[in-house]
Amino acid sequence: MHGTTDTLGRRRTRRAIAMTAAATLALGGCSLTGGGSDAGPKPDKPAVSAARFTLTPQDGSDGVAPETVVSVGAGGGRLTEVALTAADGAPVAGTMSQGGASWRSTEPLGYGTAYTVRATAVDEDGLATTRTSTFTTATPKSLIGIKTITPENGATVGVGMPISVEFDHEIKSPVVRAAVEARLAVATSTPVEGAWGWVDDSTVRFRPKEYWPAGTKVSVTGNLRGLPMGDDGAYGADGSGVDFAVGSAVITTVDSAAHVMTVARDGEVLRTVPVTTGKPGFTTRSGTKVILGKEEHVLMDGTTVGIAEGSSDAYRLDVYWATRVTWSGEYLHAAPWSVGSQGVANVSHGCVGMSTEDARWYFGVVKVGDVVNVVNTGSDKAMETTGNGYGEWNLPFDRWLESSAAGAVTTGTPTAA
Repeated sequence: MHGTTDTLGRRRTRRAIAMTAAATLALGGCSLTGGGSDAGPKPDKPAVSAARFTLTPQDGSDGVAPETVVSVGAGGGRLTEVALTAADGAPVAGTMSQGGASWRSTEPLGYGTAYTVRATAVDEDGLATTRTSTFTTATPKSLIGIKTITPENGATVGVGMPISVEFDHEIKSPVVRAAVEARLAVATSTPVEGAWGWVDDSTVRFRPKEYWPAGTKVSVTGNLRGLPMGDDGAYGADGSGVDFAVGSAVITTVDSAAHVMTVARDGEVLRTVPVTTGKPGFTTRSGTKVILGKEEHVLMDGTTVGIAEGSSDAYRLDVYWATRVTWSGEYLHAAPWSVGSQGVANVSHGCVGMSTEDARWYFGVVKVGDVVNVVNTGSDKAMETTGNGYGEWNLPFDRWLESSAAGAVTTGTPTAA
């Protein structure tokens, strides 16, 4: 029995050694494979970028509408650079979306112009691809542009001066008018609420809700390029602009019943002047007027305002130091022939008359755009809101807005040079 037990022990020992060796081999096998399938070769990096482009207009397009917004998109990647240039190399501005998914032009296109788009995009592997596309814009049948902008460039004007833009063609469509108003940008050193309003079919004016703040710097730009102006193939012309300043607030109040004119600058009364205004049948218009111009000498002839030559009211006079407030012929001027009535009675044909000394002084104090208020005339004859000068201030702002196609705006600040 002893020998049998010993034999059994040796067998067990050999079995244990064999199992240990097998386990060791198994572990060693795991270590030798180095991670199984990971040991195989990795696939090669793609040789061609996966990024793809979408472009508007399509490559080779001709007769593209000038108002078209050029757009570039990138699928399977992101845009890194987009350049849109005209045939002469002039760049067209644009903006890239966050992340580079798309790009859009932000500047109007020219007319009858060839353009090239060059865009570069990269895919997730960092591979870049570039696409070039060309197109040509249409040539308009006609152009509508800005004829004049008032005030003129570099002027210093009064607080009542509106901005007046006259076009070289009529613009009647409310849709086109709204688009034009949106293109007429007003920038001011101090933000001002106001609105454009159409006074006739070819003239639009910007009026602040209240008078301009004294000292305001104003910049007006109006680029109509690329803007459709009607169904007849007309488009807007290249733009123009002016910069002007608003000076001190000079406000004149003419009290027709008291026969007195009070002149104030920035709220301080400068002088009180005895005057005469329009007699019955020739009453001076009541309301708010804006100075249109100044003339040291003007020949006033009654026949130009409908007074028959030879009648008791006929006149033909050399008038000095004349400040104009209506196109129909109302002035504030020297009237030495009526000094005895000034401050006492109204004897004029509608103008505000004063002594030569006072008229010369007044001429030197006021400027175009200053405000003249005429009160207490005892008549319903009032300043016209349009057509006879700048009568816009006789309308409350909500009424003025009725003449606007786009509505009220608040001016921005000028862009630094």
